[in-house]
Amino acid sequence: MRYINTDKILAAQLTTPAENPLVGDDTRLVDVWFDGSAVRKQLFKKVKKSEQEAMAQDLESRGFIRSGNLLINPRAVLFAEMEHEIVGGLVTIGYQDNGRPVELKVDSKAFTDLCERLAGG
Repeated sequence: MRYINTDKILAAQLTTPAENPLVGDDTRLVDVWFDGSAVRKQLFKKVKKSEQEAMAQDLESRGFIRSGNLLINPRAVLFAEMEHEIVGGLVTIGYQDNGRPVELKVDSKAFTDLCERLAGG
């Protein structure tokens, strides 16, 4: 049994068989960046497909923006910079214990959606 507090999630990356052939149809991986005094990343191995899909649905219903298999909480974004209209951009969601930024790459559509949402309030 496992409990993941989705209220503390800043971003989540869902690994499916399309991204990693070592992942089975019912067994998945989830990388999660959690909020706290510093941003911490946790890898959850062997997550059931249904658990991964339920988490994704919960995060999207709470306003997370999807970029491929990455979901980002727009309220966690400190800084965002477009690299190129075709490639997308980088989003900073916090800092690690060592002071280094936690940057995630998003595609151009997600970047545009994110900026529109952040500019609107």
